[in-house]
Amino acid sequence: MGADERVREAWTRVEGGLGRVLPASLPQLAAPAEVPAIDAVEVALAVSLPEDFRASLRIHDGTGWPDPGSGRPSPVPLDYLYDTDQIVKTTRMWRDGYHPEPDWDDPQVWAHLVDEEQLFLNGPVRPVVGAPGAVVVGDLNGDVHWLLDLDPAPGGTPRQVVRVDIECASWDVLAPSWTQLLVRYAEDLELFAADPDTSTLTIDQHAGPACEWGTSPDLGGTRPAWLRDVQARDPYR
Repeated sequence: MGADERVREAWTRVEGGLGRVLPASLPQLAAPAEVPAIDAVEVALAVSLPEDFRASLRIHDGTGWPDPGSGRPSPVPLDYLYDTDQIVKTTRMWRDGYHPEPDWDDPQVWAHLVDEEQLFLNGPVRPVVGAPGAVVVGDLNGDVHWLLDLDPAPGGTPRQVVRVDIECASWDVLAPSWTQLLVRYAEDLELFAADPDTSTLTIDQHAGPACEWGTSPDLGGTRPAWLRDVQARDPYR
């Protein structure tokens, strides 16, 4: 099965799950993007998008802006997924915020911050705000972002999907690829439909799924495997 078929199958499962647990959100799934618009994203950002993400855009070019008061909840655990134009705009803004800081952009410092519970890392991701190896694909309130991570930490998968909550200093690898993210989400929607208490989703019928989906709130002080043997360094000393 090729990337197109796998992504289409995953989206079919997501749509089926939403139809069972949050049917009002289905109209928020956007129409397909045209191939030239997807190509333009790659040109504008000087990246090659993962094939499965390109295939996903050819099914849904993002999602509509939710309006809980009008019965239009978000179909995803964010305010919305970006369309091709917004991917370019927001990723450029993300990159504009990149200011290399050698004294801080250091695994030894990250290990210290994790130990002190000032930084929360779930998986092989470098916690660098504005890192040029990321493509921003959705957000909630401008604080929580989903990224395609094209330059992961050791042990990561190029193209993995990362959730970043800048305010809470938490970085969670949600899935090794966009397809696997959709499958994970579909499985949790199906589980929610069968037994809400065992699903990791929390769904508000007016707003949509809570953005905490995919996070690990009990990680305080726990280093990810790729930082486990790194000697910590206090950047304040």
